[in-house]
Amino acid sequence: MPTFILVVDLELFPRNAGVVATMVDVSIRIRRAIHLKDLTLLQRIIKNNPESLQNPDFADNGNTSLHLAAQLGLLDIAEFLIDAGHEDDGISKNANWDTPLLLAVETSEAVATLLATRFPRCVPWKNKQGADSLMLTSRTPHTALLTHLLTLSPSPTSPLASTDTSGNTPLHYASAYGQLKSIRTLLEHGADAAARNAWSWTPVSYSASVQAEVYFKGLVNAAEREREGMATVTGARSRGGSGPKMVRMVSAEEGEEFERMRRSGESGRVRAGSGG
Repeated sequence: MPTFILVVDLELFPRNAGVVATMVDVSIRIRRAIHLKDLTLLQRIIKNNPESLQNPDFADNGNTSLHLAAQLGLLDIAEFLIDAGHEDDGISKNANWDTPLLLAVETSEAVATLLATRFPRCVPWKNKQGADSLMLTSRTPHTALLTHLLTLSPSPTSPLASTDTSGNTPLHYASAYGQLKSIRTLLEHGADAAARNAWSWTPVSYSASVQAEVYFKGLVNAAEREREGMATVTGARSRGGSGPKMVRMVSAEEGEEFERMRRSGESGRVRAGSGG
């Protein structure tokens, strides 16, 4: 005779409805619903168990429900958790002092933008390594988010000068991870290319490749020429002259093409020099 297993969703029944079963712990069901990306199920569980909204998982670095949604890049679930009051009593932090924003910046630009916009005060907050959201975003290609964070930061000092426990600035992060567009964005907003970390290394010293180093130096030189040009124009206008034209910064694509041409030229010189 075949055996049948009846699976009952206990969230469909009100409490004390007479259903006799061994319930899976609510904390496990909340995390399972988030992993399954099942917003409807999660809403039902939280409605019946509002005290378990944050649901920190101490087996997973103390990550809360919102940390998990941020890690997985689940925008609709993150919005629901926030609206349900997840952060009403304060910004969540895990055992590494990471806020949900610090986890989201590397997984989902949409979720990170939501968190930064709803809770701008946590933009400059740092984890145990001293890294803030701007630093962690700098090592990603999310330049729109990077610009958004720069406009939101409530810090009285420039967020571009913020450093981690090793003295690294956001520009150090962008350079070390080879994020050419992030390097460009940071420099355009005034990042200091000469800033040194605890070991006296500048950002360009951490260039992930020769290509990145060439592009980085090209941006810095262009920025310096532009500043000199602006100073010249200002002086010329004060004397009634028109002044020279501005020098624009090259794009990431132009930097990559320049590097290909440079390498091709070096290869040609090597072949020519080895003949005879």
